Amino acid sequence: MADSSTPLCYAQNDNKFKEFMNDLEQIKKESIGEFGSDTCQEKYAKVAEQGFWESEEILVNKYFKPKSKILDIGCGSGRTAIPLNQKGYEVIGVDITPEMIETAKKVTSSKKINIDFEVGDATNLRFNDNYFDGEIFANNGWVQIPGKENRQKALCEIYRVLKPGGYFILTAHERYYSGRYLFFWMKAWIEFYILKSLGFKIEEVDFGDLFFKRNYPNAKLKQRQFIHLASRKEVEGQIENAGFKIELRKKMGELSKDDADSMRGSLSKEFNSYKSPVFYVCLK
Repeated sequence: MADSSTPLCYAQNDNKFKEFMNDLEQIKKESIGEFGSDTCQEKYAKVAEQGFWESEEILVNKYFKPKSKILDIGCGSGRTAIPLNQKGYEVIGVDITPEMIETAKKVTSSKKINIDFEVGDATNLRFNDNYFDGEIFANNGWVQIPGKENRQKALCEIYRVLKPGGYFILTAHERYYSGRYLFFWMKAWIEFYILKSLGFKIEEVDFGDLFFKRNYPNAKLKQRQFIHLASRKEVEGQIENAGFKIELRKKMGELSKDDADSMRGSLSKEFNSYKSPVFYVCLK
């Protein structure tokens, strides 16, 4: 029998549910494989040197208490964990890709910085309840978790390990419908809601799923990358379902014109960085 996390459309069809779960696992496997590749690790060793975006630093300075214990979820190679440590925070960095953790350890070791990095899944954190004073899930890591149910599990886990009164800073790409993206999402809607129901093989698990290839100089990866571009209603609903109160919601360009002009976190050159990503500050 399907449990409470089972999508209702699959609750009475075991074969469809198994196919659904297999799709999620395959997307997760491909994503970890791409992030763990040698080419990607070479790139992210350099990314670790970039430090905070201006928009991130503004929020960290405002909402995190000095010298408190911070969880950096989806920490990657340490881009946000390193400046958090340098500001005096006690940081634990968690990432699902083992190679990312190895790169983060190498980078911080070369700088003689001591940060606790470990492999971990945001949907199943090992920490006790009410353990951290603050948390951050930077650069759209949350929307790279495949499956709406898994994204909800991650938020519930993040809520569980945060102390009451603590803040969680989340960055998430959101769908927008202006320019060329209006027709893109119209086509995606027809494929997902009409063609899929007619039996066509549509790889997207949730509406808003997007598959893309990263362009690295002089290298071509076989794996594709995954991201979920949610609606504002979906993101806010999931945050609130986890138990958080949304204290602040601001587009990156509202926090930092420089970050928007530099297209921090953009998926392509055509992306409008004044519309997405969006920062949420969530209070427990």
